[in-house]
Amino acid sequence: LGILDKVRGLIPHAAISTDIIVGFPGETEEDFQETLRVVTEAKFAIAYTFQYSKRPGTPAAELPDQLPKEVVQERYERLLEVVNQVAWDENKKQIGQRVEVLVGNSEGRKDDRTNRLTGRARDNRLVHIDWQDESNIPRPGDLVWVDVTDAKPYFLIASATNLPIIRTK
Repeated sequence: LGILDKVRGLIPHAAISTDIIVGFPGETEEDFQETLRVVTEAKFAIAYTFQYSKRPGTPAAELPDQLPKEVVQERYERLLEVVNQVAWDENKKQIGQRVEVLVGNSEGRKDDRTNRLTGRARDNRLVHIDWQDESNIPRPGDLVWVDVTDAKPYFLIASATNLPIIRTK
């Protein structure tokens, strides 16, 4: 947490991500509660979460105190609730902000059906852009400025501004 404080002191708008594995052999309920505490305090913008699974031939597969699948699943679901709420709270702070987005190559599953473009903000957040100007559509790799209008746990929704598209080769 101290490292995160230093990063945010130097880069106030940093969106920090992490990977979390739930249910590693020997994990106690107290260990898991500490994971939830750290997730809440760290305010991760993105958390990639996984359930531990025993893989034959790995050192962890031979460790004592393997947790039952039901315990791992239940903890994973509790973790997702916290991770999603924290990420959503962090993303909501972006509403009303103007952000620069690198337009992607159909990153959004619904781009074709919703008339949206999708790309990544400088902090790597996924941004779905409502793009209305059919005569001037950015290409993958172009940069655009957009205004964030809504937020979800895993992405931002934005509308295009009247600023020019920064074209790439």
